[in-house]
Amino acid sequence: MSEQHKSGFAAIIGRPNVGKSTLMNSLVGQKIAIMSDKPQTTRHKIMCVLTLAEAQVVFIDTPGIHKPKHKLGEYMVDAAEQTLREVDVILFVVDITEKPGPGEEYILELLKAV
Repeated sequence: MSEQHKSGFAAIIGRPNVGKSTLMNSLVGQKIAIMSDKPQTTRHKIMCVLTLAEAQVVFIDTPGIHKPKHKLGEYMVDAAEQTLREVDVILFVVDITEKPGPGEEYILELLKAV
């Protein structure tokens, strides 16, 4: 962080089940977000604050971005997409055990529009 900014918002985004909640819990050193092998466990934005000696970061764990098949899916994807326009930094989490596919391409297109 620069000398001028002592706090900021960081969104954690990616496809469902790539480890976004696990990453957030690890970054803050506490179990804040539920972790599960089931996709779409995170249904709402989850926020937590990491306080350091000279700065604070508000991490926002978002629902996985995917092609929705029902109203709940649409709501979750809309919440994640809206978050992209509300933060200072975006952490795009990918599963390195899989080749990038259409899901990652879709998210990259969303990021270009931010």
